[in-house]
Amino acid sequence: MTPSKRIIENCRFVQRINSDRKMKILSASELKFIDEQTILIEGIQSVDLMERASWALYEQLKRDFNTKNHQFSIVCGCGNNGGDGLALARILNQNGGQVKVYLHKNHKYSKDNLINQNRLKELNIPIRFFELNQNLDLSNQSIVIDCLFGYGLSRPLDQEWRNIITQINQHVVIAVDLPSGLIADSTTDKSYPIVKATKTYTFQTPKAALLLPENSPYSGEIEVLDIGLNQKAIEQIQTSYFYTSLSDIQEKIFTPNRFSHKGTFGHSLIIGGSYGKMGAVVLAGKSTLKTGCGLVTTFIPQCGYQIMQTAFPEAMVLTDTNSEHLINFPKDISSFSAIGIGIGMGTHPKTQIGFIEFLKQCSHKPKLVLDADALNILAQQPNTLSLLPENTIITPHPKELERLIGSWKNDFEKLKKATELAQKLRIIVVIKGAYTAIVLPNRQIHFNPTGNWGMATAGSGDVLTGIITSLLSQGYIPENAAVIGVFLHGLAADCQIQHIHKKSLIASDIIDGISAAWKVVMN
Repeated sequence: MTPSKRIIENCRFVQRINSDRKMKILSASELKFIDEQTILIEGIQSVDLMERASWALYEQLKRDFNTKNHQFSIVCGCGNNGGDGLALARILNQNGGQVKVYLHKNHKYSKDNLINQNRLKELNIPIRFFELNQNLDLSNQSIVIDCLFGYGLSRPLDQEWRNIITQINQHVVIAVDLPSGLIADSTTDKSYPIVKATKTYTFQTPKAALLLPENSPYSGEIEVLDIGLNQKAIEQIQTSYFYTSLSDIQEKIFTPNRFSHKGTFGHSLIIGGSYGKMGAVVLAGKSTLKTGCGLVTTFIPQCGYQIMQTAFPEAMVLTDTNSEHLINFPKDISSFSAIGIGIGMGTHPKTQIGFIEFLKQCSHKPKLVLDADALNILAQQPNTLSLLPENTIITPHPKELERLIGSWKNDFEKLKKATELAQKLRIIVVIKGAYTAIVLPNRQIHFNPTGNWGMATAGSGDVLTGIITSLLSQGYIPENAAVIGVFLHGLAADCQIQHIHKKSLIASDIIDGISAAWKVVMN
């Protein structure tokens, strides 16, 4: 078996991203429409779709846990999310699982919820009805499956739910579709009760709320379960939110031919560094070359010359006239296919002047990737943002983004402000973090599924700058360079944690994982 096949077959992270279709992120109303269209087009009953969803839940539980060796407590609401839980309880019971079923005592249940209640009664599977002030008496050894509320929730849960939610949150929790209390496509007031899930099994497509940093304490690890909703119906929906899949990336990748040479793959220029921060340029330069660029030149202050020639012998090196920081930026950039700039550069007053002068000559020059201090300088002089050429890619972490667009009340507002910036300047904004959001000037936002918390380490962003710059040099259009670059960056880290603990992951490890990431993408 080839290494790439072994990676694909053995690694859960590849299963997570390996969808065969472009994945739209849909609102609650759009999901309801898709459910209805699936039922209509396929000529099935809504309870049959519920059964399909419940089998998908069961199959995912089998992948994550030994379902015969664990106790499951399924806490169900009175709607269809509760119906999913009731159907799952039956499937678990019939397949040797230990399961207890808890159902909110209510005067009004959905039709499909009632059908599944009756199916449990026919099999003599007991249902424990509970009221909101009650102690559920959940076993300490039990994995709790939250089936109280799904994507249909349109307002925060009343405070009377706090007792039940608090009990649930004392356990390992699997949330079905959404953690109960979380609203699918708008911000949720965190002063109200919300389930804190260890994992969320969501149906067909991620919900926007699951991908936002403010909701990370509630969503846990996300698994998207395909329940066969009608693809033609999904195609009818126009959306601005997308969730990148492996097939998306593979469709965008160039396949080199036998006669390719280093000139074919472009010449990147990496500009940055200052006294004590030359490692940033080393990391960015190495990742540029490792991603497949044919040639890399670095432009650095004189103090970094020996460091660069020693640490990165594959690079060509140009130096500023200044020893410790950049002042006189390159004048002739015509030979470079793309430029990554800002890493480790500092914000010395003379560096700021030189950088702004450099931007003025870039209006019709190579494609740009701006990171770190390049963004900090722009934030200090907001009027200079207009100098950015169209399709420039900027890669801010949240604090750098805040300096550019101002503060935000919640993550939905953050995305709105970033979209306005991208549209106004005709640039691409890569908001780094879990589920990195790539905001395009056409108002599309692409969320990235790869990566892990081990990437929260010094230099990780420098590596991303190099990867994206490399892809631009190789001829990828900026939109694709950003989406592919972010995907590869996270995938490289995911490959590495197969043999390096997340705690020990460093930026150089991510560079070392780029080859394995390419093997997954170009298998």
